Amino acid sequence: MKKNLLALPLLFLSFSICSIAQTADEIVAKHIEARGGLEKIRALQTLIMEGSMNQGGTDVLLKYYYSNNKAAKTEFSAVGQTGYNIVTTSEGWMFNPFMGHTAAEPIPDVQLKEAQSQLDLAGPLVDYKTKGHTVEYLGKQSIQGVDYFKLKLTRANGKISTYYLDKNYLTSQVVTTQTVDGNEQEVTTEYADYRKTPEGYIFAFKRISGNNEIVFEKIEINPKIDESVFKPGN
Repeated sequence: MKKNLLALPLLFLSFSICSIAQTADEIVAKHIEARGGLEKIRALQTLIMEGSMNQGGTDVLLKYYYSNNKAAKTEFSAVGQTGYNIVTTSEGWMFNPFMGHTAAEPIPDVQLKEAQSQLDLAGPLVDYKTKGHTVEYLGKQSIQGVDYFKLKLTRANGKISTYYLDKNYLTSQVVTTQTVDGNEQEVTTEYADYRKTPEGYIFAFKRISGNNEIVFEKIEINPKIDESVFKPGN
């Protein structure tokens, strides 16, 4: 449990099958529309997500705070203790009592840079050209008998992610290259149980990465978040 909690990722925050003649831009546009539309996505400035997961028989409560392109915080609580990860545009901290921490410690530079790329609540596919990214449509791929649109995203920093979109153009799976313990590794995240919020946004209420299955119970759209939330010790 200790190892998994230390490696707990910052969650940051991700339509019908057509022919390969479609372009990447057409597929991205349908993906954006399926999520609620470009206007809504651009209007998303803050977000709070509450959920839980089970690790080795222990229930872990999770709470995520996001301020678009500014900061993000992940809180994780279990057996009477609470830890957190905080990432801002300039620095980051982690406090993990399950690993013996008694105070917040700086997040290593490599891990911080990768986490900072997730501060964009819209996601990298939205306005990807303006952000300096490129997207390539790789055609359809069948996984366990189901066809998915396959998109290759190359970020401005060179990091590559492969998106698999379902028949509704919603993200089913993302495979991303990340630096883990100094080595480049592929990390796969699955998304499921999509629901529509009262505000008209579409979110996945279940995410699976490695052995971690996170189920969300509550998502708040554009709540007021005090800036002190994103400071260590709070």
